[in-house]
Amino acid sequence: MNPLDGVKNYQVFYGHPTDAILKDMQNYDLVIIEPLHYTKAQIDLIQSRGTKVLGYISVMEVATWNTGLMSKLQAGDFFTRNGQRVHYPEWDSYLTNIASTHFQGLLLTEIQNQVIAKGIDGVFMDTVGDIDNEHLNNPTVLKQQRDGLVNFLKQARAKYGDIAMVQNWGFDTLETSTAPYVDGIMWESFNADTIKSDAWSQNMIKKLQAVDTKHSVKTLTISTRQSAESHKLAKDAGFIHFHEADEYVNWNAGLVTRTATIAPAPSTPTSTATSTESTVKPAETAPKTETTKPAETVTTTETVKPAETVAKTETAKPAETVAKTETAKPAETVTTTETVKPAETVTKTETVKPAETVTKTEAVAKPTTTPVKATTPAQTTSSSAPKVADEKKVTSKKDEKKKKHVKKKAVKAKKHAHVTKQDAPKGKMCGKAKQQTAAFFKFFKL
Repeated sequence: MNPLDGVKNYQVFYGHPTDAILKDMQNYDLVIIEPLHYTKAQIDLIQSRGTKVLGYISVMEVATWNTGLMSKLQAGDFFTRNGQRVHYPEWDSYLTNIASTHFQGLLLTEIQNQVIAKGIDGVFMDTVGDIDNEHLNNPTVLKQQRDGLVNFLKQARAKYGDIAMVQNWGFDTLETSTAPYVDGIMWESFNADTIKSDAWSQNMIKKLQAVDTKHSVKTLTISTRQSAESHKLAKDAGFIHFHEADEYVNWNAGLVTRTATIAPAPSTPTSTATSTESTVKPAETAPKTETTKPAETVTTTETVKPAETVAKTETAKPAETVAKTETAKPAETVTTTETVKPAETVTKTETVKPAETVTKTEAVAKPTTTPVKATTPAQTTSSSAPKVADEKKVTSKKDEKKKKHVKKKAVKAKKHAHVTKQDAPKGKMCGKAKQQTAAFFKFFKL
């Protein structure tokens, strides 16, 4: 059984959690997080309503900010080409050699300490796409790296059982090597305007559907523009979709509501709504004193309509009740508490409306459209979206790759200035769409 079965929505978030975020995460079927920022107690809270949690690890790259891991690497853990390490200046990271058994051991330890020990349900393996991106033109090295990844996955299964494992990109590696060992694959930049008109993408959708049928591997997609259209395209393909508007470092609150009665917010309005009805009866007690002062108060405080409403609701009986129950005290009560104004407050606030607002937030598709427009605001980070205005014109995979590089560089800068730099591993996430180069495009069309 695939641990992702039943997952219909998810969100990726690599920032630091707050109490509000931890609570909102419970509305999702799945969340992908940076485990370094969480305690076991926080993970337990997220999972308390059935939400699954995946913890991030980078498989094919190590960033220099991660000094703990960098200090443990041996020379053979780095991938070298012509005697030189492969460095990505955009993210200040180095390509690793997954064929190294020592490096595989380091990754297994990372999973133990940051995922298993905290009770997290599984791992999200970023940068797997580097295998296809970097080694596609060298069949010997390509096979070595794929075999190394498979060996690592087998060891993870042997040590940690049926934890969920999802790889980012590496579509050809999935089809040829890793499908029997992983539960899912992520496809970033799943934007309808590109996907619909791109032959490579259409062919890849079919391939991933076939892999799912054969090996039960779910596809998780992410769009950065055209939220509604991209969501529909993913749903029609049988994929699980998320629209990302904030580079994974800002929590997109309120996009999903697990049940109609979820949020604590509705409970307050509901009780207030009840009190609205109960205050109507005290409003009826206002006519209890149908004496001169209450009557005059009604006239002066613009409660004519509420008073009329009260009058329509069996004012005769309240009046009689007053007569029977020491009218002196009710009269005093009316004078001191001025229940007329509270009645006005109830009438005007009608907390039922906030409840309606809550209901509106439950509309998954609608709120998701908000981040769509929020995506363009990503232009506010000058480096993250200078090309957004031209995105609609992007049809080639090569241009998409360049956009991805610029965008992820901004995420890196935003997330890693540790103590702001702790979010960094994720900047690389998105698989650098190098797979979308002309050569890779041609490869898959053959």
